Amino acid sequence: MWRAPCRIRLTCSCCQPEAVMSCPFPLSLFVALGLLVVAQPGQALTAQEVFAAFSPSVAVLEVLDAGGRQVGSYSATQVGTGRFVSVCEVLDGAAAVRVTLKAQVMEGRIAARDRERNLCLIQVDGATAAGAVLPRRMPVPGSRVFAISNALGLGVGISEGVVSGVRHYPAGDYIQFTAPISPGSEGGALVDDTGSLIGIIDYRRRDGQNVNFASLAEWVGDIEKRAADSAEILQRYDAARALQQQGQWSELDVLATEWARDQPDSLDAWRFSVSAARGLNHRDKELLAWRALWRINPSHAETGAGLGYVLLAGGQVKEALELAKVLAAAHREYAPARWLLARAQHSSGLHKEAEASYREAIDLDPWLMEAYQGLAALAQLRGDHATAIAIWSRIAGLYPDAPGPRLGLVQAYLSAGKAERAYSVLEQLPEKDRDSAIAWFWRGYALARLERPEAAMQAYRASLARSSEAKDRAWAGIGNAFYGLKNYPEAIAAFQSAQALNPSESAWDYQLGVVLKDAGRPAEALTIFERLVARMPEEASHWRQKGFTLAILGRSADAVPALERSLQLDPAQAKVWMALIEACQALGRREAAHSAYEKLRGIDGTAAEQAYRNTLYPYEENAR
Repeated sequence: MWRAPCRIRLTCSCCQPEAVMSCPFPLSLFVALGLLVVAQPGQALTAQEVFAAFSPSVAVLEVLDAGGRQVGSYSATQVGTGRFVSVCEVLDGAAAVRVTLKAQVMEGRIAARDRERNLCLIQVDGATAAGAVLPRRMPVPGSRVFAISNALGLGVGISEGVVSGVRHYPAGDYIQFTAPISPGSEGGALVDDTGSLIGIIDYRRRDGQNVNFASLAEWVGDIEKRAADSAEILQRYDAARALQQQGQWSELDVLATEWARDQPDSLDAWRFSVSAARGLNHRDKELLAWRALWRINPSHAETGAGLGYVLLAGGQVKEALELAKVLAAAHREYAPARWLLARAQHSSGLHKEAEASYREAIDLDPWLMEAYQGLAALAQLRGDHATAIAIWSRIAGLYPDAPGPRLGLVQAYLSAGKAERAYSVLEQLPEKDRDSAIAWFWRGYALARLERPEAAMQAYRASLARSSEAKDRAWAGIGNAFYGLKNYPEAIAAFQSAQALNPSESAWDYQLGVVLKDAGRPAEALTIFERLVARMPEEASHWRQKGFTLAILGRSADAVPALERSLQLDPAQAKVWMALIEACQALGRREAAHSAYEKLRGIDGTAAEQAYRNTLYPYEENAR
């Protein structure tokens, strides 16, 4: 059947200018032949036509590890014979790459990298099609665009939107567009309604609806030259990456420090500095690196959140709170920013505000485990164990294969005094987690609560045998079990092991001091408590134990001010009032002893009656 002639433009990478010809054949024939069809200027294609024309130039990109296992599924856009482009970020650490184009699976290799613009060329020798033609014009805001990519690893598909604008960044201009994309879309094609490639999909802002970005397609032609110009920087990056993968943190720290000194605005240099500091557990260096990253890129939500987390971990709560307020206001739909605000409010004692922020974070991301954890912690803080248990049960339902939520439920049951339920949850852990070090640790804790000290010690030792990350806590658990059995030498040795593993943990000093005091070694205990009150002068328990120990040593005159200081910090300590009454009586301070007795009567009548019978009444009898 005769058809009216149509005018089409056939484009390929080997013919310039574009060939224009008339033909009597239907458009579908050229699509079937895999030829790229581009509309005449002013003649828009439908979404179906764009997809049919351009999808043969978009491939599924698989990133493989050294064992040949897939570690990620993304997108790549063909830009020439055997040449594809994708974003460098998804290729970091790749041992190999594989490209699937029109059901043909081919091996690829990274040929050139422009890390500043996040564009990498991939050479695929088996791919013979010409690929897309790169335009020479900037897209107009408001114009229709299509994202063609391997979204969520489901295969190549299409979504439609508009150009929101062209945004200016240090690396150059980026296209902001609204066509929906998802993880896996990185490296896909952004195409206009004439079927022309205008951008390579880069990333989506998680704190906005369809706020997505693509690098300019015209940059593809610059990749090789820019890669050659930055060869020294790329060598530095590869060396740093290798050290990071090998866990050589000291060497990485030296390299990153030198790199940041030479290029103080290099994001890569400071990111590697963060990694090295974490590996070396250098919190001050990590904070310095996060501050540098935030200085260089103050609009980056993830960087702000990273800085906030480190500030909180370092106890700089006030600064973390101010940063979180700024971050949450600037990125209203970014759930981690709202969580950071909640955590900072929580640490600042603003519990009502923290609860509201945790709930807002969950509204933004119903799968944000940390926000549920915050709500559970607040519930436990106010003694609402039922709510804490309900929250942890919900998280465990959301993440049935993750051990963390179930262990949180274990702790919630323990806080509620339900050790049997806690132990039952541990026994129902997935098989892969049931024999883990952390599971054995919490078994020990639950068994100790069930007053089974020998079984608790066996569980703690099983935790230690499995390379537990919390070895100091396991030794402390063993120490407490021995202490409960009044096996003081073994308890002392266990707490000393905990202390040696984590010298900065004051709890192990405190517990060691208590055991030494009760084991008849008060002079050694006093040395520990004096060190603790000097380090943490606002902690009532440290003053209490110092007072108790001084009294045991017969130094009542010194014990009284220590006991009084403890009561100033926490008046609701019946045993401390009783010890103060006894010390005052021993010093012959009858009025002070009776004054303390009257105060104790207002706090605990039963304890006051016991103090009167044991301490005050015998002196009154002797006076008669």
